[in-house]
Amino acid sequence: MLIGLLVLASKTDVRHQQTTLTTAKVDVVSVPMSSGKYRIDVILPSGFPGSDEDFGSMVKRPGLVAAINGAYFDRYSKKPIGDIWSGGRLRHFGAMGTALTVGTDGTLDISRVQRHKRVDWSAYETVLACGPALVLEGQIDCDPASEGFRDPAVMGRVPRMGVGYTDAGDLMLVRCAKSVTFREFADVMRQLGCREAMNLDSGASSALWMKGKTIVPAGRRLTNVIGVFAKG
Repeated sequence: MLIGLLVLASKTDVRHQQTTLTTAKVDVVSVPMSSGKYRIDVILPSGFPGSDEDFGSMVKRPGLVAAINGAYFDRYSKKPIGDIWSGGRLRHFGAMGTALTVGTDGTLDISRVQRHKRVDWSAYETVLACGPALVLEGQIDCDPASEGFRDPAVMGRVPRMGVGYTDAGDLMLVRCAKSVTFREFADVMRQLGCREAMNLDSGASSALWMKGKTIVPAGRRLTNVIGVFAKG
């Protein structure tokens, strides 16, 4: 149930909504991927993996219209936890969690990754694995332990970031400022209309940007960011 809504762009374009649900206030950046005007890629720093970059610098990539922080990463090695496929090649092998995949035709999908197994991502344009899964095939489906998540720092109630998509094909980049569990965040994403959704890194990594406006500033340098670009 939506109680309040502030739309900062037209409904046919990339837009930012500040929305109050029955359980939490959220920021949502929506992108109409079905329009065919946009593509999704993973923004990586020079020297990846093992390097990082200031979020303010990462969002200066040409053609970028929206961005959100990506997967959890090790604070020392700076390597993400999951697979990343970009530019026609595997950029990092992580083999855990849940993956957002973008087909060559722009089709979006979110599904769990089989742990410790290599996946052939060559049929996809872009893949970023993080997790855990929140909503799959229209139903709340959240089982972080089965995906390898055990760190108490992420298993409790914390403000969260996530990505999902609707039946209409709108990509949704979401920030929940309220401290919630994974299961509670899954409920938030379902209330927003996500057909499928997964959790992203949060805490000091939380970052959200749209068309020159920083909605959530990152508290540290990042190793991977989900970027939405206007097609040339």
